[in-house]
Amino acid sequence: MPRRFYRAGNGNRAGNMSQMPTGDYSENSNKKGSNKNNNKRTGHDDTSPIKFMLDKINVGIIQELVNNGDIKSSEISAKLKIPLSTIQRRRSNLEKLSIIKKNYIVDLKKLDLRIAEIMIGTSSGESQNIMTEVYNKHKTSIIDMSLRIGNPDTNVSFRIAYKTSLELFEVLEEIKQMDTINNVTWSEYISEKRNDKSSFDELLRFN
Repeated sequence: MPRRFYRAGNGNRAGNMSQMPTGDYSENSNKKGSNKNNNKRTGHDDTSPIKFMLDKINVGIIQELVNNGDIKSSEISAKLKIPLSTIQRRRSNLEKLSIIKKNYIVDLKKLDLRIAEIMIGTSSGESQNIMTEVYNKHKTSIIDMSLRIGNPDTNVSFRIAYKTSLELFEVLEEIKQMDTINNVTWSEYISEKRNDKSSFDELLRFN
């Protein structure tokens, strides 16, 4: 007899696994001794890991949140023509899994700060150590850091906020004096443009 799966939140049968829409369902084991009230409400117990599968509804929710982080679930429901309860449940899961995150961004230029990207070439096997050392020395002004592959001249890259050219010069000279540094280059950010029209539907082929 084929195994049966149930829609999270009610007891309606949803067919076998091949018929189960992705991203919104969980198996109801009905094991003896389980919390029936909790299973009736959520479709699984509180200790069960959240399962996520990317589908058109989840991509649609992500797209709307990227375009407008303050959008209400009721507005997403109306735009996607999906029941509000489904939007709320899926949005909550996306947040719990950290697939979507909401952060405030400080406009450093309005605080009279400049931004430069510093790119470092290191000796073989030293990239992680250099990244850690540079971060520990300059963490109060570093915006973000990354390890790089592909460009043999750049292994570590980071963005730094500074006020004067002298401040940047001192950071560059300090890095150049480190033993395992092969080269250091930098460039200053003049302006940035955020792409508010990016489409996850097209990127992930969920049209």
